Amino acid sequence: MRYPLGLILESAGYLISRKLRGDHRCPVMLSLQPLGGSGCTSVEVLSVAQCIAALEDCCAPIVAICGREPLGYTDIAALVREILTRGRHLFLCTDGTMIRRRLHMIPPYTNFFWNVRLDGTEHIHDKRAARRGLFVEAVDGIQAAKNAGFFVVVTSTVYPDTDVDDLAAMYEALHAMHVDGYMLSPYYPTENLCREGSARFREKMHQRFREVSERLSSYNLMTSPVYLEYLRGERELDCSAWGSPVYGPKGWSDPCSKHSFHYMKGCKELLEKAVWENYGRGLNLRCENCQCQEGYETAALLGVNAKAGDFWKLVAWQFGGGLGERRNGKG
Repeated sequence: MRYPLGLILESAGYLISRKLRGDHRCPVMLSLQPLGGSGCTSVEVLSVAQCIAALEDCCAPIVAICGREPLGYTDIAALVREILTRGRHLFLCTDGTMIRRRLHMIPPYTNFFWNVRLDGTEHIHDKRAARRGLFVEAVDGIQAAKNAGFFVVVTSTVYPDTDVDDLAAMYEALHAMHVDGYMLSPYYPTENLCREGSARFREKMHQRFREVSERLSSYNLMTSPVYLEYLRGERELDCSAWGSPVYGPKGWSDPCSKHSFHYMKGCKELLEKAVWENYGRGLNLRCENCQCQEGYETAALLGVNAKAGDFWKLVAWQFGGGLGERRNGKG
């Protein structure tokens, strides 16, 4: 199993029930940012009560605690317990440096994942993060979490200049530590590029993902095959950021964490009133070079722009993986 069976069955049951009710937009993952987004300097923070209210407002079966380093949130242990006791599947996204210090506060639930960001081996990762020693601290946290019986996945950002050999070397080392799975996230340039610059950027990204897919396919990649086809430039998908709404101290991000033009008070208001048709490649200049997970991985999993055979491709992918296991063949 590439993901725990419980997560797959509960997510599928949730989506089927929502579709039968006639809901056209069904959030599948709630992104909670109790300290605000990464890079945010605001002193505003969410209380646990506000986070749980957002959880009840958005009944998505999967929750990600993300944004500015979540382990710096004073009430992180209480928030994690509140989410898990409600039966949600939780991914706590972290740079890994504080895992060892917080580990005793969170029991190893079967529906809880540490999601640690690592963009390469020590030299590359520390250089990307502009912080010396970050990689060693993160790996120490990963090892501590695995020793304590937790699920741990690693997310790596793929850049136009990513060294695929370096990424493969990191995966080899992490596999020896029994890391459970790996996610790939495309780099998003915040600056606007000219038409030719955008074309060059996308081609470089497509090439990197072709190389990464070939080189790392024997590991438990938790990035769906349909989304990977999109990242390799082999198909198109429509942005479905409504499937992964973001809630932070200012409210619900409209339309997504990359383009928070406005904030709304409720999840239902966001789903119904945001002009989703105005976002995506070819529709909005700021979306032109975005291939982010919350918009396009969501589209792949929800069957947006589906092709014949996509369902069985996803089924084979799910049952062809193994948490923490490396297969002899390529997947």
